[in-house]
Amino acid sequence: MHAMRLAFTVATLVLLTTTAVQAQIAHGYSNVFALDTVTAVDDGRSPPLATALTSIYPNPFNPQTTIEFALAEAGIVELAVFDLRGRLIRKLDHEYRLAGRYQVTWSGQDGAGHSVPTGTYFCRLIADGESQTVKVTLAK
Repeated sequence: MHAMRLAFTVATLVLLTTTAVQAQIAHGYSNVFALDTVTAVDDGRSPPLATALTSIYPNPFNPQTTIEFALAEAGIVELAVFDLRGRLIRKLDHEYRLAGRYQVTWSGQDGAGHSVPTGTYFCRLIADGESQTVKVTLAK
């Protein structure tokens, strides 16, 4: 039983790592050295009981912030940043993810790779049929 669980855990980590690399490549820019990375976090705890944006740090931030979220169930995840007027600034993640904990780094750039101005933004997570939004501030 223990060997089977270990094999499943290793296979899951390989799958999650592969997905993170694919996400990293998908969000890269040829003339900018900034990449958004989605990283699965295996902290040895059981899967989360609820889907939620769990932490954004540092906040306020400069030049980048880490957004952590938890998924209670596998499914499509959409994580995006919006300005105060509700305009989409950047999609940080839009992939199928397994249940677990994840981290995304946002470098304060829009979808075209340009730095966004100092100000307040909203980070929205949509997953498991739920939506959660948290305020984040870029201070230069």
